[in-house]
Amino acid sequence: MKNRPTQSLIVKTAEQLILSYGYQGFSYNDIASLINIRKASIHYHFPKKEDLGIAFIEKYSRLFSLWVKRLGPIPYRDKLIAFCRMYGSLSNECTRICPIGMVAADYHSMPKGIQDRSQQLITQVEEWLTDLVDNGKNAGEFRQNLNSTDTARHMIYVMSGSLKMARIYKEPERIRRAEKDLVYHICAD
Repeated sequence: MKNRPTQSLIVKTAEQLILSYGYQGFSYNDIASLINIRKASIHYHFPKKEDLGIAFIEKYSRLFSLWVKRLGPIPYRDKLIAFCRMYGSLSNECTRICPIGMVAADYHSMPKGIQDRSQQLITQVEEWLTDLVDNGKNAGEFRQNLNSTDTARHMIYVMSGSLKMARIYKEPERIRRAEKDLVYHICAD
């Protein structure tokens, strides 16, 4: 039977490395030295790096689902702000990019299994955001002229881009400015 705490620690360490350096920017040797285990122990839990990459993406899918459930029945404007702040929190003081941004940067160099699972994660987020925009429009909280799907995608582009620019310039204000701009352009007057 596999040791779940060790497996979780491996995924958490891989997460830190992936969000800081990208999928191609770390190795099992890096993880082994950071958490003081043998490389064979990592291979026991994740025979291929692709398996670890998929576990990383699946973790974010689960976390997103949990985050959505915890939101509860709040106004749609507040959900939009909560999404922006949740996304911004992924930057870890401008040292990391978001999982979607990382996937986009390394997409063509990743194994097919990670590419497929990444598309599922992006679709999961897009669908939730599309529903958010639809519901916000129906409630009169969002501008009526918005195309819900395009607006959902735009939100991801803006927040993902803001994390990248904040990281490059070490300016967390770029993330807050992106949030303010989205709220201004999406919410009804």
